[in-house]
Amino acid sequence: MSKGAADIGVIRPCADARTIPEALLRRMEASPETTAYIHHVEGAWRETTWAETGNAVARLCQALRELSIPAGERVGLMMPNGPDCVDMDFACMFMGLITVPLYIRDSAANIAYLLRDSGARLCVVDTQERWSLVADLRVHLPDLEQVWVCNGSPGSLKRLQTQDERVRPVPELPGPAPPLDEFMLQSGGDDIATLVYTSGTTGPPKGVMLSHGALLSNARSVDHVMPSRPDDLLLSILPLAHSFERSVGWILPMLGGATVAYARSVETLAADLMTLRPTAMLAVPRLFERVQAKAMADAEGSALRSWLLERTIRIGWKRWLHTYQEESPPNLFEGVFWTLIGSRVAHRVRTAFGGRTRVILSGGAPLSFDTGRFMYAMEMPLIEGYGLTEAGPAVTGSTLPQRQQGSVGFALKNVELSLGTNDELLVRSPGLMTGYWRNETATQETIDEKGWLHTGDRARIVEGRVSIIGRIKDILVLSTGENVNPEPIEAALVADRLINQACVIAVSY
Repeated sequence: MSKGAADIGVIRPCADARTIPEALLRRMEASPETTAYIHHVEGAWRETTWAETGNAVARLCQALRELSIPAGERVGLMMPNGPDCVDMDFACMFMGLITVPLYIRDSAANIAYLLRDSGARLCVVDTQERWSLVADLRVHLPDLEQVWVCNGSPGSLKRLQTQDERVRPVPELPGPAPPLDEFMLQSGGDDIATLVYTSGTTGPPKGVMLSHGALLSNARSVDHVMPSRPDDLLLSILPLAHSFERSVGWILPMLGGATVAYARSVETLAADLMTLRPTAMLAVPRLFERVQAKAMADAEGSALRSWLLERTIRIGWKRWLHTYQEESPPNLFEGVFWTLIGSRVAHRVRTAFGGRTRVILSGGAPLSFDTGRFMYAMEMPLIEGYGLTEAGPAVTGSTLPQRQQGSVGFALKNVELSLGTNDELLVRSPGLMTGYWRNETATQETIDEKGWLHTGDRARIVEGRVSIIGRIKDILVLSTGENVNPEPIEAALVADRLINQACVIAVSY
């Protein structure tokens, strides 16, 4: 996939942008003809330049202006990852609207709840089939005025409109779109850019209000440990409704001028990795668990292959400990084994990721010791970080040389950390949320009067290095008074390939 040489060497034209629209304009000016996005359409991979992105955003801005929705109103985005989704996200932000990203595989009831709770005036979907899943709940969405369908046949849309007159195709206005900068509002970094809803595991989902300034600050903080480069190709796997993907997989590449390629699906991920050969990617631990499980399964049929893989993991791990934690190096036999066999086994695993990844960021959930050991032994450039939606989301991370198993790294630039009652991790940074949408009580319970965000996670900080112990609410208190964290026990159980899910429960007798 081409990138265009004009952008190589352009470092940070967006460095002082106050809003995301301003950052996009700076990126377009600096590298208009380089590739911004790659996505699969009609059986082929298609590239979109920054100039083409700006033109598409301008046309959407024109359509939104015709709709006359006041700045500050909310727009739901129920679309798969790709240029259509990011273009609409950009356009809404240019018009001062607040985007509400939705998971396309979420339940209809939960999607309807998020649209209703946010008071969305407009919802944009990719197909009429997508909206049909929610259409039966339309009576519960009194604030919703229109539903725009990006890709739909006229006949199907007409049938859908007989049930709901709010449904219509995305407006195509005649004539060329005005220059994008004509739509630039005089908004500031403190204005809300998006509402990202929490999972709602302890109650109804809450809308996390993230400002332009918070999102940009968070992306720039990550940039110091995982710099986004103009020659990077980042493979986007996680949904853009996930705050981790929005900050690090969308905004950060724009700041650095990197190309983002959108994977087609989980089922085709292996093929996409081999075709696109990304240099960077974000993922949750489940992906690495699957890679480890496949390697184990492939070796199961042969005692020799199983022995070779086990020995490769053991020696590779020893090499990693020697390189990064100054422990004893492999002995002579182990060194010879690695040169002749182990390095080839590790190379085969790295090749499954395309063969040229320079950094992989793991987040969203804890990485088990067993899986981390496997990935490090295979010399994968894996970095584990920590974050939460309310923090924008990234909080900690590290460079490759700073990595340490069992740790999520150090506080990112401009992030302050402290430990509160019960060793609760507290966070303070410019990337924090403004608050929860229409929920001042929950906001005050989460961010104290000194500006510290209470994460609900127990942590240990040694010489600046952070380790997450577990959720405070999940700690089990035994009759002896001992505190037991169930998460390591559950992780050890799930590491067995015969166990898919595990839950540790305390029972009183």
